[in-house]
Amino acid sequence: MTHEQFTATYLPFSGKMYALAYNLLRNRDEARDCVQDVYAELWNKRDSIEPDKPPLALLLTMVRNNCLDRLKARYAEPNEEIIDTFLDYNTENRIEAASDLSAIIELIKQLPRDQQLVLRLRTIDGLEIEQIQELTHFSRENIYTLLSRARKKLRELTATYQI
Repeated sequence: MTHEQFTATYLPFSGKMYALAYNLLRNRDEARDCVQDVYAELWNKRDSIEPDKPPLALLLTMVRNNCLDRLKARYAEPNEEIIDTFLDYNTENRIEAASDLSAIIELIKQLPRDQQLVLRLRTIDGLEIEQIQELTHFSRENIYTLLSRARKKLRELTATYQI
């Protein structure tokens, strides 16, 4: 595929790609980076793309997958912005709250992966159930079940560790 063919086929969808990325990531710079990464990945694979595959479907799938990877990476380590959200400005309380938050993050890591993902997307990222459905392809009922089980397990664990 030539540069001109690539540009004519895929560039017109950049607005829709950005809209999806921003809707999932809630960050303009990260959404732009996502779109650029998808175009770079697609360019590198341009010779192996099936010509009859609808370009928009391919692009939106790639954006969704890239966003999911970014969201997973975002929560691999405790995020200072999240920690600051939960902290009081009193130094003594900050230290205690940071310790508790770190302990809770460690407990979350003990949950099954699907429960971790749904809990973090809903609780920390503040995504709506429909957005989580779109991102994960889980059914609405499955999301509610995963959230319920994750919260129940966290209540049990926090009681056990007295957090």
